[in-house]
Amino acid sequence: MKVLKETGTHMGQRISEPKVKLITLTKEEEFLITGSDEIWDVFRNQNAVDFVRRRLQEHNDVKWCCKEMIEEAIKRGAMDNLAVVVVCFQAKPLPYVVVQRGRVMRSISAKGLLNLKFHLEG
Repeated sequence: MKVLKETGTHMGQRISEPKVKLITLTKEEEFLITGSDEIWDVFRNQNAVDFVRRRLQEHNDVKWCCKEMIEEAIKRGAMDNLAVVVVCFQAKPLPYVVVQRGRVMRSISAKGLLNLKFHLEG
């Protein structure tokens, strides 16, 4: 913020009011993931849940799980301000369940197709 003051740049109003949501935990709640903005830039909510759930099912080590999530965020392009906390509500993770997913159809944009054609034809 000091740099902004020195350059006269105005970034808009800063709000210090946190968003608060109260919920009652049930037996189904497994864990809570909190992370810095940079984490959520590279993980979608469900993707983060799936990532943490898989790691806890593999080794049930919360500290190691957080470290792996930071490493994955770096692999996905996150660069700084990385922080993640996982709070487990269960002593043991839920059993591993494989969900069959339908075949995913992939498509490519016209620009991507032209780039691919260019590189293939040399």
